Amino acid sequence: MFETIQSLIDQEAQICVPARHLTPRANLYELGMTPYTAIRLLLAIERDFRIEFPRDSLNRQTMATMENIVRVIRAAQFAPAYEWLQAA
Repeated sequence: MFETIQSLIDQEAQICVPARHLTPRANLYELGMTPYTAIRLLLAIERDFRIEFPRDSLNRQTMATMENIVRVIRAAQFAPAYEWLQAA
């Protein structure tokens, strides 16, 4: 998962350091990501992982680090199963 996210960061976030050199907690905004490139990154992640970010996670903090991005991806991947259990 991290390799895919790193590749997408390199393609969309346009930061000053290759993503493979970053720690999971490195702040992407401090490295040059803008709100515009964050949206491009978010859309690329949704497309590649076939998920939809929950509305409550559409904020600067979510996209600030790879660690946060992974957390939201995992939550989004398990959300349909959780919603199904809640409906039962």
